[in-house]
Order: sequence, then structure tokens, then C-alpha cells
Amino acid sequence: MCDHHHAPPSAEERAIALEHGQAHDRDHAAWSRRDFLTRTSVAAGAAPFLLGGRQVQAFGHSPLLQRLARLTGGRSLVIVQMAGGNDGLNMIVPVTNDRYYQVRPTIAIQGNQTVSLDADTGMHPAMGSLESMWGDGEMAVIQTVGYPSHNLSHFRSTDIWASGSGSDDMVRSGWTGRYFDQQFPNYAFDPPDYPVAIRIGGATSTLMRGGDLTMGMSLSNARQLADLAEDGVIYDEAAVPPGAHGDELSFIRSIFNASFRYRDSVVAAAETGTNRVEYPAGQFAETLAVIARLIKGNLGARLYVLQIGGFDTHSNQLARQGQILGQLADGMSAFYADLAADSAANDVLTMTFSEFGRRVEQNGSAGTDHGTAAPMMLFGGGINGGFYGDAPDLLDLDNAGNMRHSVDFRQVYATLLSHWFGLTANEAAQVLFDDFETLPFVANPVSTSDAPATPDFVIDGNYPNPFTARTTIRFRLAEAGPMRLRVLDVQGRTVRTLADGNHAAGSHAIPFDARDLPSGTYFYHLDTRRGSQSRPMTLVR
Repeated sequence: MCDHHHAPPSAEERAIALEHGQAHDRDHAAWSRRDFLTRTSVAAGAAPFLLGGRQVQAFGHSPLLQRLARLTGGRSLVIVQMAGGNDGLNMIVPVTNDRYYQVRPTIAIQGNQTVSLDADTGMHPAMGSLESMWGDGEMAVIQTVGYPSHNLSHFRSTDIWASGSGSDDMVRSGWTGRYFDQQFPNYAFDPPDYPVAIRIGGATSTLMRGGDLTMGMSLSNARQLADLAEDGVIYDEAAVPPGAHGDELSFIRSIFNASFRYRDSVVAAAETGTNRVEYPAGQFAETLAVIARLIKGNLGARLYVLQIGGFDTHSNQLARQGQILGQLADGMSAFYADLAADSAANDVLTMTFSEFGRRVEQNGSAGTDHGTAAPMMLFGGGINGGFYGDAPDLLDLDNAGNMRHSVDFRQVYATLLSHWFGLTANEAAQVLFDDFETLPFVANPVSTSDAPATPDFVIDGNYPNPFTARTTIRFRLAEAGPMRLRVLDVQGRTVRTLADGNHAAGSHAIPFDARDLPSGTYFYHLDTRRGSQSRPMTLVR
């Protein structure tokens, strides 16, 4: 049964600016209060309990995480919440858009200061450490992401993104915490001895919420994870006051440390994995460093969730946002350099999201108020880098004066579920309550069938590439059978079906005439009964 119901957004949920007074303050207070509660939770058992006044809570049984636990590959997903509502226009800057500079006379980023991404777009100068990843095709930007009837409350919009639901649906579970329970009926009797998912701080615990078995672990900050990884404990048994009270507290801590379900697997992975680069200072980079150790130590976790906060820039935005974006970029650059040193970068995909974007125009406090559509970023050696979605249209705004979205955020989720983790289209639709068109940003999609993927087909590429009008796509089939070859645009829409039917085993060459299409990046996508693959190609005039 679906675990959600419908409720209209209230006026309180649209407290978008400082001048909204009490409504704005109440929303921030609720958001901050939940952030505090989730930061102080730690998964350690089958039921919640209190330790030192803090709640210790087990995460729920997750059918999707069951599926991830049984995957034969080593792929992981890292989700970074840019908490507070990140201003996408000042992060991915439309440098040739005159309207952008007209409505932001004092906070716009000048084009000659940005890191150039293409002729019309630059990246915030504080993010220069990501330039090489962009150039190497290991970074993608999905423009103008949002959803219908966008909610502008921190509290409510975070829930919508975490649950993967519509704005009028009240859903208790997270999109990464749902799947068919009946698909793995024996899982309750054969749980893994390692955490399938790890959340480190932040207000995104809904992401990992499912049923009622412990599947993942939640820590309040990177220091707790580092303490567990380095010392095998979360609570220091010696750091207690002298006397009988201290002895009792030390004993209680020893019990909980000893019973921490995943301690042994985390310690073993941390001892095996080694950081091979120097990370910048700060909690965000420290968290990524520990995650890198666990990944390289073969912990087995499929999902890591962390947060970098401070993006609610109602005032003094230039200095505040630049500092945080620099931390994010420098940390991410070090993280992937570290993974690449052990050939692990292709198996780790990072996705960023923020609960909403900001208004197009600046406010009277040299900042921006709550808005709608904003870019998401993807990182990793396993992606097709570049732009997806439509560039921001700053003239065709909605009735509230906010940007319209061109990509529904659930399209990104559907792509990750199907192409990164290998769920079937039907399984992904069950998780997201509906079918959503995927995007071609995963370089080598895993098989979406229950049978293991085999190298029974090979895409040899297209030539010429780049091309001005025509190109030829070549591939090989090890056995005769049905196949379909399509050309997709950057939004994942089919613009041409080049072949669809039974084909003989052997080499094939399919011509593609693109004289009627605009220049840009396209993807040719080959579907066979053994799996699917996509490759990018560039049409130039």
C-alpha cells in the first residue's frame, strides 16, 4: 500500500523571504530543530534509546537497500545535500544573459571571473578546483531541475526531495528506502554484516527510512565516523568523571560500543582503505576523506549521505556562498583524486541537491530569497559529463516570478535507479510512484534485467566525432537477437530511432543523418536483451 496522502501546501510553507516575518522564522525554526535532532541520532540497535540525553535510533528496513546489498558490482552513490537553498544562477552563471546582470546589479558574477564551461556559461570562481573534472568529462550539470508546484519551505521541500514524491503528497519513506518487500522475503533472516547505507549529519534522514529492520547507520558528524573507523568506538569509555557515576557511565558506554552492529566491518574497511591525497580543512572534506577510506576498504555500503550547509543566503550572498562553494569544490576534487589513486573513481557517483533555488532578482540585502528551479551536479568517472536540461530562461517566469523547471528531479532519481543500480523500469516506477523519463548521464548503464550483464555486445563508437552532418555508429553483437538503436538529446528524449528489430550476430554500421538537428551533444543508446549502453557524440555546424 502506498504510504502517502495528499495535502495542499499551507501559507506557512511559502515563507520565502526575511520580510515575511513570523512565518519565515517559524519555518527556519522547525527546519533547524529537525536538523539538530537528526544530527544527534546514531543507529545502534533495533529500537530507539537515550544516551546522555541524545536519541539513538536504528534506521528502517529498506527493500531497495536489500537490492543494493545483493548487487554483484561495486557501485556506490554519494548524495550531498546543499542545505539552505543554493542559488544556482551564481553557481552556474549564464554569462551571456543580459537579464541576469540587470536584476542582480551588485551580486552578479562577472563573466571574466568565472571558470568557463562553454561559450554561454561559467562556474563560480571559487569552484576552480573542479575545472579539470569538467574538462575530463567527470562532471555534469543538470540545468533547471525542479518539480510542479514547487514548495518554498525548507522543511517541506527537503521532505519532497528526500521522499521522491510530488509536492502534494505526504510521504513518510525516502526514495532510497523503498522497494518491494516481497521481492526478498528471506532477507529478514539473512541480514548483511555491513551497513548498506550511511548517513552523516544533516536533515535528510527521510532518504533512508523504510520499514523496521536495521539496514544502515546514521552518525551526527564525520568525527563520530572517524572515531568509529579509527578506534572502533563512538563513545570514549575513558572520558568520564571520576567516581562511581563515571564508572557506571563508562560501563554503559562499553556496552553500547560493543553492541554497535557494524563496528567490526567499519573498522576493517577503515584499516584497509588509505587516503592518498591531502584533503582541505573543514568538516565536509573530513567526511569525504573518511568515506573514501571506507569505499577503498571495500566496506560494501552502496549509499552515503552527507550535507554541507549555509546556502540560505538572504543577505551578503557574494561572500557567504563563495566560501561554501569553495569548500564543496575543493573537497570533491580531493575526494575523486583520492578514489582515482586506487582506481575507484569510476564506481562512485556523487549527486548534489538543494531543497530549492533562489529568486532571479536580488533582494534589498545583497542576497536572494527562496526560489524554484536550480542546477544539480554529478561527479565521477562513470558519467557522461556536460550539460543536461535547458539553460535558465530568466524572462519566461511562472506566475510567482520564479524560473520554470525543464527537468523533474525524479528523472535524475529514475536514471540512478535504472542505469546506475540496475533496477528495471517497473521497479524504478514502484519506488517513485510513477514512470519518469531517464537521462543519458550514466556512461555504462548496468543491465536492467535480473540476469547478469554479459559482454555479448560492444559499441565501437561513431565516426567521425565530432561531425557536421552525418556520422556512422558501429557496434558488434555476439549473438543474433532483438536490438534497438536510438539517438537521445541531453534531456533523454528520443530524437531518432535508427534501428529496431532482430539483427544478426557480428559487426554492424548504422548511418545517422543529423542535418535537420541543431548542434549540440547527443547520445546513441543501444538496447539489447543482454543490457544497454550509451555513448555521447557531438554535432557541430
